[in-house]
Amino acid sequence: TDNVLVTLENSNAASLTQTSTDGSFAFDIILNQNYTLTPERDDDLLNGVSTYDLVLLGRHLLEVERLDSPYKVIAADINKSNHISTIDLVELRKLILGIYTELPDNDSWRFVDASYNFTSANPASENFNEFHTINTLNQDMMNLDFIGVKVGDVNGNAAANSLLGAESRTTNGS
Repeated sequence: TDNVLVTLENSNAASLTQTSTDGSFAFDIILNQNYTLTPERDDDLLNGVSTYDLVLLGRHLLEVERLDSPYKVIAADINKSNHISTIDLVELRKLILGIYTELPDNDSWRFVDASYNFTSANPASENFNEFHTINTLNQDMMNLDFIGVKVGDVNGNAAANSLLGAESRTTNGS
């Protein structure tokens, strides 16, 4: 996605940059240091969010039709409680009705380390990284990828990039 604020920090300093339209970003760094790379985006709350997402979340809660992707489950965890419940349904409804101008317990986007493999029936409860730790950085890192998850967008139709139509996107880092 574009418009993602990416922070690169170590024990001495922190640098910020914004991703480009293709999701890439770059930092000037000092080699042989340890770094933490963290993406953040908290805007456009209703991007991809509709009453259809309420329907899908309700069907999941009633076990009529389970969400078929760990990223959909993470998107459905509106209050970031690490599980999906009727509270998430209420919170999503408040978002759609305009009662919320921001999510009280979550950002509008979450970023999952693309190399993470989900292993449980409840992906929202897993301890997946929303950052990369880089030990002794000594070369360009072109494959630090994240998968952007739009909170509330259970059917996955958010426009992740302001210049492109709705599609799944990842953030490529260097």
